[in-house]
Amino acid sequence: MNSGVSNMNRVGRYASSEEADDLTLMNMVLELPEKDKMLMWSEGYIDLVIEKLPSYARDILETRISKWDDTVAYYRLQLEGIAAEEEFKKKLMGERKEFALFVNERYPEFTSLLFLIYDGNLKDGDLRRFVYRRRFGAHKKYLH
Repeated sequence: MNSGVSNMNRVGRYASSEEADDLTLMNMVLELPEKDKMLMWSEGYIDLVIEKLPSYARDILETRISKWDDTVAYYRLQLEGIAAEEEFKKKLMGERKEFALFVNERYPEFTSLLFLIYDGNLKDGDLRRFVYRRRFGAHKKYLH
């Protein structure tokens, strides 16, 4: 599924509809595979779904969000550690091509996030999508 709220899964679309019933929504959430629950979080519309759930059922998603947010915090700390390195700071001030070669050689798993840091555009949503892709393998790993 592509990124963007316009591509909400059926649970997100149902939760955003006027006729959404909390018990029907709860049953839909219970039937969702973990991947789809995490997709709602990574795309940023899970709070809408939680808000429409009956209060006694909200922990279905809230406990998962807490776990996923902890993973985001873990990667944020790793990125901050990389960004604090002197060699990284020097490359960050240099030309984009030199930075690209450095990042691809030293931190290939974080390339997309480090370029967002380079451009000054790293946002929480980027980290959530990164965690989702790491977990569900949006990028296939091939044997060479």
